[in-house]
Amino acid sequence: MFKGVRYVVRENANNLYRIYSIAKYELLADMRDSKLGMFWNFANPAIQVITYWFVFGFVFNRSQVDGIDFLSWMLGGMVIWFFISPCITNGCNAIYQKINIITKMKFPVSILPATVVLKEAFNHLCLMIIVVVLFAVNGHFPSLHWLGLIYYFVCSILFSISLSLMTSVLNMLARDTRKLILACMRLLMYLTPILWDIKSLPHVFQVIMKLNPIYYLVCGYRDCFFYHEGILFYWKQMLVFWTWTILLFWIGSTIMYKFRTKFMDLI
Repeated sequence: MFKGVRYVVRENANNLYRIYSIAKYELLADMRDSKLGMFWNFANPAIQVITYWFVFGFVFNRSQVDGIDFLSWMLGGMVIWFFISPCITNGCNAIYQKINIITKMKFPVSILPATVVLKEAFNHLCLMIIVVVLFAVNGHFPSLHWLGLIYYFVCSILFSISLSLMTSVLNMLARDTRKLILACMRLLMYLTPILWDIKSLPHVFQVIMKLNPIYYLVCGYRDCFFYHEGILFYWKQMLVFWTWTILLFWIGSTIMYKFRTKFMDLI
């Protein structure tokens, strides 16, 4: 029952340096392909933030949420979304992108989702530096509560890898999987209370929204930045999140183990 889990964990643990090397190569390759290099890692999120702030903050005249200026409140949730979203969309294509390598040599396929997540983790850390500066300008200074970001960052990494393990294999079985994921992520962007306050919904819909594991990460980041309630304050959402993550990792590991020798036949 857990043969696939043991296989994936062991293969990733034995190839940590390879994961790092591939992620580093992919990151440097993206920079070489553009004259402005790393600039776009910050420019694209900045353009999106300005757009969302203009529409949801300026046009709808939302100056504050829970006593926090709307731009800071929105950034507190957007910063983790900018990490999770590319991890999921690119993680879905992790195996298919490396077809040439898989077909030419014996390769530990199960490490590919982790390489995508590690690459995006670097971009996330760079973006966090900018966010911290912007928060300081708006009067939100770092404190000991911000150490909780480490926990939520690890949570987001494990969730992204777990989901990508499953979707990357499904994408090999059916190429429409990635298109479905892309469509769902566009919808999820607005369904996850990142740009609006969940308290505006009736209680029943609030409960449904809280079943979204990404919302737990958004709440966690905002709590570390602004509210300082602590990790255990969201214990119900924590249980839901880890249930999702463990279930996705088990399913992803199982199908990864089942199809590990059949990827060449699926090309």
